[in-house]
Amino acid sequence: MYARIAESIRRDIDGGRFKVRARLPGSRSMAVALGVSRTVVLMAYDQLESEGYLDSQSGSGTYVSARPARASACATLVEEPVEAPEAPRLSRLARRAVLPAVPEAEPPAAEGEVIDLAQPRVKSDRRSLKAWMQNLTALLRRRDAPDFPELQGALDLRKAVAGYLGVERAIAVDPDDILIVSGAQQARDLIARVLLDEGDGAGVEEPCHWSVRHTYEAMGARLVPCQVGPHGMDIDRHAAALDGVRLVSVAPSFQFPTGVVMPEERRRALLQWAYAHDACLVEDDFDCEHRFGVRALPSLWSLDRHGRVIHVSSFARSMFPALQLGYMLVPRALRERFLAVKWLADRGSISMQQHVLAACISSGQYLRDLRRIAHRLAPRHRALHDTLQARLGDAMEVTGSVAGGSLFVRLPRLPLSATGTLLAEALARGVRIRSAERFHRVPPDHVTLVLSYAGLSETSLKRAGARLAEACLAVANA
Repeated sequence: MYARIAESIRRDIDGGRFKVRARLPGSRSMAVALGVSRTVVLMAYDQLESEGYLDSQSGSGTYVSARPARASACATLVEEPVEAPEAPRLSRLARRAVLPAVPEAEPPAAEGEVIDLAQPRVKSDRRSLKAWMQNLTALLRRRDAPDFPELQGALDLRKAVAGYLGVERAIAVDPDDILIVSGAQQARDLIARVLLDEGDGAGVEEPCHWSVRHTYEAMGARLVPCQVGPHGMDIDRHAAALDGVRLVSVAPSFQFPTGVVMPEERRRALLQWAYAHDACLVEDDFDCEHRFGVRALPSLWSLDRHGRVIHVSSFARSMFPALQLGYMLVPRALRERFLAVKWLADRGSISMQQHVLAACISSGQYLRDLRRIAHRLAPRHRALHDTLQARLGDAMEVTGSVAGGSLFVRLPRLPLSATGTLLAEALARGVRIRSAERFHRVPPDHVTLVLSYAGLSETSLKRAGARLAEACLAVANA
C-alpha cells in the first residue's frame, strides 16, 4: 500500500501537480484523506525522500525537492529512441562454459509404476538425519557457536577428516594439508584455475564424468583422452600422447562410469611418470567409500613422495545429497596458491555445516553410516546384476562394480544407433534407463548404459532387471 501511495505522489510531482518547493499535506492529514494508517504514509514519504523527490524539514513539514526536475529530464532522454546496443562482450571462459543438459521430459510408461534406473537418487538415512539434527541443536545451544567460516575450513572438521583418513584409508595427512570446499565441482574448478593456462594439456580418463572433461575444456585446456581398460588407465599406453601435459585426472579407487579399480602397480607407474614429466595427478575419490567385496588399495596420495597428487573427495553421497561439502588434500608447495585462488571465489564454505559434520565424524556416526550404506548396496547390486545376467548372458558385459551405486553395462550386440530405441522400449515396459554416451568423448560403436540402483529395493531391482532384459531382447530381435 505504501508503494502505491508513493507511486501516486511521484506521478503528481513528475506531472507538475505538485510544484517544486510545494508543501505536502502532513502525514496525519494524508492518512485521514486516504483512509490508511499514518505509518503507511510515513513509509511512502520516506521512500520518496530517499529517491530525492521530497525534502523533510523538522518542525516545518515535507516539501517537494528541487531534484526531480533533473531526474525528469533524464527520464525524457532515456525514453528517446536509440539503436539497440549489441550484447555485452564475453570472456573466452564464458563463451566456452555451458550449463549441464537438462533431460527432456520423459513420456509416461505404458502402464504401471516406472522404476527409475536413470537418476542416481540416494535416500537420506533416517539415523544419519537424526544424528545431524542432534548435533546441529547442540551447536546452536553453545554460547561460542561459530560465526564466519574459515577460508581453509573449520579446524575441527579438518582434524576430524585427518583422523578418519588415517584410520580408515591409511592416509597420513596433516589438518593443514586439507582444504574444505563446496563439493567436488568446486575442487575441480580450483585445480583448473591454479594449474592450467589456456592451451595447456590435461589428461582425462575415457570415459569419465562429463563435468571433469568440461571443467578443463572451459579453461581452454587441450584434452588428451586416456582409455580406461579392465584395470583402469595404463600410463605406458598413453605416455607419448601425454607428453607435455600439466595434469592428469584419474579415479583409481572407483572409476566412473566403468567402476573399475586401478591396481597398485599401475598407480606406482603413474606416479613415476608424473615425477619424470613435471606433471600433477588429480585423484578423484568419488564413491569409493561405498565399496563392498574388495579391500581398499593404497591411494595415490599415500604413495606420493614428492607432492604431485591432489586428492579430491565429497561428503554429499556419503551423508545425504543436500550436503554440499567436500575436501581436497593439497601438497604443501601449492597450499598458499590454492587458498589465494579460493579467496577470489568465496570466503569459506558454510561454517555451521562444517562444525556439525565434524561432530558426526568425531562421534563415529559418519563411519557407521558408510558401513550401513555399503551393507545395503551389496545385495541391491546382486539383485540387478544377477537378474540381467540370467536373461542376457554373454549379450551383456559388466565392468568393475565393486563400489558406489551404479552398474556400467555394455551391450555389444546392439549398435550405438539403437540407443534411443532401447530407451523407449525399456520405458514402455516401465523402466527408465540412462545411456552412458555422454560420458564418452568418442562413444563406442555399441550401446552402453549406466544403471543407478542405490535408491531402490531388491524387489524393484529384480523386476527392473527382468523388464530391461526383455527390452534388450526385443530390440535385438527387431
